[in-house]
Amino acid sequence: MKLNPFEKKLVQHPLRFWLQNHVEAPLLTSMMPKPLPYIRHALEIGCGFGNGIQLIRDHFGAEQVTAVDLDPEMVAAAKARWHDSPHGLSQLEFSVADATALPFANAQFDVVFNFAVFHHIPDWQAAVAEVARVLKPNGYFVVEDLYRAAICNPLSRRLFEHPQQNRFNHQEWVAGLRQGGFEILCERNLLNLSGMVLAQKRMA
Repeated sequence: MKLNPFEKKLVQHPLRFWLQNHVEAPLLTSMMPKPLPYIRHALEIGCGFGNGIQLIRDHFGAEQVTAVDLDPEMVAAAKARWHDSPHGLSQLEFSVADATALPFANAQFDVVFNFAVFHHIPDWQAAVAEVARVLKPNGYFVVEDLYRAAICNPLSRRLFEHPQQNRFNHQEWVAGLRQGGFEILCERNLLNLSGMVLAQKRMA
């Protein structure tokens, strides 16, 4: 499901990026093995306006990033942002894509990132299966997301447009990842409103 106009304004606000860069990304990297594994090729699902690409490069050291989003407007905005940046489009690829049918080969990526996107996906279990498919064996799935209590309430329904059926809490999200073929290496749960998970694809 695409973002509504209000949420698009919210996610591109400088304060949102400051929080991602100075709070969320350090918390996520603290969950990773040390030293940080070499990431040759990373995938970001739901790239939005391109903030996540900078986090993936600066905090995780990814050499190449492929960024996808369901909304062509978001993909165009992210591509334009990086086209005008000092880094340019070097080692970046962009694509309009559905997370439940990713247009990539099996075992293509070292790490897949989800920065609060899966709560927008009606069939999130199918998207988890796609992440497992495109990850290399022992590849990592880095996750932060919002849970049922945060989006299925009167205030959230008034401000945002989120699927209201088949939503998940932290325990259900972790169980879905395990069922999808992942081992949970680290998890953090904030009052069942949001959480972070580092999962690793199990060897076949």
